This record gives sequence, structure tokens and C-alpha cells, in this order.
Amino acid sequence: MSFDFLKNFYDSMREGLYAFDNDGKITHFNASAQKILGYDEAELLGKIGHFIFHAHHEKQGLLQCSLYKAFLQGEPYEGEDIFLTKDGRWINVCMRANPIFEKGVKKGYVVLFWSIATKNRRDNEAMLDEVASSILCEKSDFDESEAFYEQIFETANLGICLTDKEGRFVAVNAAYSKIYGYSEAELIGKHFQMIIPEENHDNLHVDNDSFLTQRKLHNDEYEAIRKDGKRIFVYASEGILDHIIGGPYKITTISDITEMVESRKLQKEQEAMLIQQNKLAAMGEMIGHIAHQWRQPLNVMNITTLDLKFKQELGSLNDEKLKSALGVIESLTEQMSNTINDFMNFYKPNKDKKDFSLYETVLYATNIIAPQLKHEAISLSLNIDSKLRLHGLANELQQVILNLITNAKDAFASKDLETKQICVVAWSSNDGISLCVEDNAGGIDEALLERIFEPYFTTKGQMQGSGIGLYICSMIMKESFGGRIKVENISYEDDVIGARFILEFPNY
Repeated sequence: MSFDFLKNFYDSMREGLYAFDNDGKITHFNASAQKILGYDEAELLGKIGHFIFHAHHEKQGLLQCSLYKAFLQGEPYEGEDIFLTKDGRWINVCMRANPIFEKGVKKGYVVLFWSIATKNRRDNEAMLDEVASSILCEKSDFDESEAFYEQIFETANLGICLTDKEGRFVAVNAAYSKIYGYSEAELIGKHFQMIIPEENHDNLHVDNDSFLTQRKLHNDEYEAIRKDGKRIFVYASEGILDHIIGGPYKITTISDITEMVESRKLQKEQEAMLIQQNKLAAMGEMIGHIAHQWRQPLNVMNITTLDLKFKQELGSLNDEKLKSALGVIESLTEQMSNTINDFMNFYKPNKDKKDFSLYETVLYATNIIAPQLKHEAISLSLNIDSKLRLHGLANELQQVILNLITNAKDAFASKDLETKQICVVAWSSNDGISLCVEDNAGGIDEALLERIFEPYFTTKGQMQGSGIGLYICSMIMKESFGGRIKVENISYEDDVIGARFILEFPNY
């Protein structure tokens, strides 16, 4: 394979690529990597990437970095990570990496990466812990450069193919052949539609024509078919090779994401099941709240009707007493009817995001549980600026607030305290709005704090809790508000006083 072809391939590929030597220092940083991360190659040559653009570098040393560990062991690596761009943005990336060997001796490492959407499996706040920096010399010797580019093509974990204007395979690397189960000889000269399910042929022909006429590139997931007939999913990105005889050619790089797609599907099914379970749990809680708020009016109505009966039997019931008693009953039934309306509005599904008052939303949620808090001698205080506004689904935030306050109420059940208090406080900063729900119920075991937002994990015991409430709260914060929820214990002079849940809403 000629040097010109390999060099053009390197310059034209859509994935970011960087290579580093045995000291971890960057030797190559291609044009796509520069575009994705915003650094010029000259800024990074001779430096260690971990300390510059790996988002976890402040919390993980170089030897703790999964990518660098694989490099030290001379093994391939693939995974998802978070990189930091030059202008300070966090981006999620997929990475695949391979060691470079020369006569059996490891000479360095090649890393391919590409930005991925945050919609899937971005339940990973903990992943905002990664970054990198290093130093190395650029090789200018022609033979070394040609060997380097050929190493990229032949040893990359990504499948790479070159197709001509008619869509026929011109070149494929070993990884591409392995993904589809064909040999190189079985692919070269054949049309790319042989690896595409028949029902998708028309769409792919349209995409290929768009590429030829408009240079309209596509980066996407799609379904493919192996030689053995098995359906798989791949992520593909395209590039253009212009300055080669017979061109232009289309470079397509692919990675097999079948396991990821299947696990994503399973995760969605599990999340749907969790949401349904949460709805059932919320319905049970709603019935409990209604029962609590109806108990006192029903008692009063019962006493009133008994009083009317006795007075009638004694002959002391007159029109004035009857009218007064009926007025009491009418007032109580109206109060009970309003309670039903409040709960129906509270749990009514609403997926229209809009601006809303944070104070009014919190107040509405706390009014639902206020009678129970009063009954159990728990004081509730709100300190929220009435001017604070959020954008999103107000009814879902109300469910989060109600869940947190209910958990705090339950935490007091096993505590013998003179003063039981729950505080809800909110404030704004340059980063957004924070809302804090804290109590003095003794806090949470430190060993449990890291797991508290996991599905089915509960500190209440299996008979008292389902373990999905806080998980749903974390889902709501991420998916409805683009924010997050975290928890910490409140301490004073080495004594744990209570728990503090903090909701963080970014600016919108």
C-alpha cells in the first residue's frame, strides 16, 4: 500500500487519532482530533494527553488511567470516556486503541476516538472524572512515517474500508473483515450492499449518491449483516479521499456496537419497568396521603351525624341546629373533594416543558404532605426566593420534592428526638440554581451513600421501601432538567446530624 494512500487516509479520516510513544508522549495528532478537541498538533506533540484532555486527570493518576494501563500491558483498549476540549467543554467519546509493534517490540500506542451523543447511558455523572498531558518528538523519516500509517490501517480496532464511486470495496483492513466474517478477497471488488440487509438497500444507495454528488457525510448507527447471516449493529463514519488515482473514494470506519445496542435496549426495558413500578408505588403513596387527609373530616362528619341522631331521638333537634350541622358536613365534603382534585392535578401526566416558579412548585408539593408532618410533630421550613424560576416539568419536580420529604419523614420514625425539622432551601449562582432538602434525622450510613441512587437499593428494609424512589428522582433530574442530584451527611463537631439532598439545575 503506497505512502500517499496511507497518508491521505490518515489526513481524511473522520475519527480523532493520536499516537504516543513508550514514554506516553504524543507523536501524532490528526486533523480530526484537532477539530474535535480544539488543539493544534504543535500544542500537544511531546506532551502526555492524560494531563491535558482526559477529564479524570484531577482524580486519577496516570497509572490509574484505564487507557494507559492497557498500554503498559501491551493490550488493545476500548471504552467510553469524557474528554475536555481546549475551550473547556466536556464531551463524551468512544475510544479504541492498539499498541504499535515493530519486530515484536512495542513502540507506542494508537488511539482512535469519536464524539458520541449523551442521550444513552449518560446515567454516568461519576464519569465527569477524566483528563491528560505529555511530551514526544515528531518523526519525519519517510520510512518510519509510512510504517506508522500502515500500522494504523492494519492494526486499528476500528474496521476500515475504502469504496469507489460505484460503491465497490477497494481496500479493507483486518478488523473490517473480522466484523463481517468475510476474508479480504471475498470483499474486494464486491458492492457494499452485500453487508446490508435487503430492506435497507434503497436508503444506503441514496446515502451513497448524496456522498458522491453533495459530499453529504453520514455518521450514524445502522444494522448490518454478517456472512453467517447474523444481524449486527455498527457505528459508522465517513470521510473522503480525493487525491488518489481513481478517486474520489469514500473511507468508512466502523465499530461493532451490537452489545451496546442490546444492552441499551435492555436498559430501556428495565427503566420502563422501574417507571411502572414507581407509578404503582406513587399510587400507593397517594392513597395513603388521601386517607390521612380524609381521616379527620370523616371523624368529624361521623360525630356530627351521631349528634344529629341523638338530638332527634331526644326531641331537641330544631331547624337551626340541623342547618348548622349540615353546613359543617357540606364544608367537610368540599374540603375532601378539593383534596382529591389536588392529588389528581399532582399526578396528572404532563410532558410540556415550560418556565415555572420554584417556590410555588415546592409549596404545592409540601402542602400534600403537610398534614402528616404536623401529625408527627415534624416542622417544615422553606427558604426559597419567589423570583427563582426553572424550565422543565413542574409536576415531575413536585414528585422529587415529595419523595425526598417523605424519606426524611420516614427517617424520623425510628428516632426519639425532641425537635424534628426538615428545611428546603434554594439559591442561584453563576452555574444555575440549587435546591437543598435537609433534615436532622441522624444521616445515612457513609457506606451506603454511594449506592443510594441505585435501583432497588433501599435503607428502609424490604418491607418498608421498594428502592426505586431515589433512582427515579435521579432520572427525572437528568432527563427532565439536565441536572443532577447528590447526597451528603450534615456533621457538627464530628457528630452526624442529618442528611442533605442537593438538586442542581444548570442554567437554561
